Amino acid sequence: MKGLCIKHFRFLIFSACTLLLSSQAQAMESFRVHKTVLVTLPSSAESQSVEATCNDAVAIILPEDKTYIQGVEISVKVPQLVAEWHDSVAWFIYTGIQPRPTEKRIDYSGERAHVGTFGVSLRKTIQIPLVQNNTIRRDAYSEYLSLVPPEEDGMIFFRMQLAMKGTPNDLTNAKFEITVRPLLIDKGKLHLSTKAPDSAEVQPYTVFIDGKAVSDIENQLLDTGVHTLSLVSDSYRNEVRTFTISQAKTTDLTVQFRDITPLLLIAAPEGTLVFLDGEPVSNIKEPVAVSQGEHSVRFTVGDYEVVKQVSAVNGRTYTIAVNLDASISESE
Repeated sequence: MKGLCIKHFRFLIFSACTLLLSSQAQAMESFRVHKTVLVTLPSSAESQSVEATCNDAVAIILPEDKTYIQGVEISVKVPQLVAEWHDSVAWFIYTGIQPRPTEKRIDYSGERAHVGTFGVSLRKTIQIPLVQNNTIRRDAYSEYLSLVPPEEDGMIFFRMQLAMKGTPNDLTNAKFEITVRPLLIDKGKLHLSTKAPDSAEVQPYTVFIDGKAVSDIENQLLDTGVHTLSLVSDSYRNEVRTFTISQAKTTDLTVQFRDITPLLLIAAPEGTLVFLDGEPVSNIKEPVAVSQGEHSVRFTVGDYEVVKQVSAVNGRTYTIAVNLDASISESE
């Protein structure tokens, strides 16, 4: 009976506390914490962990570049003693915190945006979106908050407070392990570098990704996976590349433009004399540059001669091959 009364008393204490806290939500309040712990949220898929006690605050400083970040996950490893005294510790999310948190500061004012408790669980995971339209995956093991902290805050202010009387002294000093990590969008970027032939100034070109024209490639968010890049220009040969986008990363790709001048690739048996528009070709192992238009290529091997006509177009490469076959016949 005594144990039942204690539990009932604990429930009434917390219920009254929760009602009071909820009624004051959205109102500015001043408060003091035992200690302020600062942690910087990584901009990549990494996580950061800190320790805190039940009357501490954790200020999660957001990076300036939040291009790939759509939310913050706070995972709290709850001490066994706190779980046994369930609902004995409350946690809060504040916005508009003043002054700016430091490790030496304990007095603050701010607007309480959310309140909760750790219940009987040994692990509490909280998901806080930074943008309204997001793709954060909800699950039964995490609490998703509908609030979106103001961007000007530049932080998530997470506070814990003892919310029940009659708890053992050891509970006040129990260590919570708090791990924060960014919730990333499933996209990345492409950083494209181009080089002109002979180190000249790069002339205008059009970028296509997966067949669609892109005007501002540097700020284009792309889905993760394999993509096709096409570069089209009146000054160079068209270039096509495949590249892979990884989550929350920028892929670097360099394309060396090639001259638009038509090229001839000549394949002929050793000892063949080759003439282009009547002029001998000294080295048929290298591509031969020609002007746009009609050209005549003559091959001479001993008494054998063949002439081919080529209509060259800018940006194209033409292969001309000559094969000499030998036939064998048998007779009685």
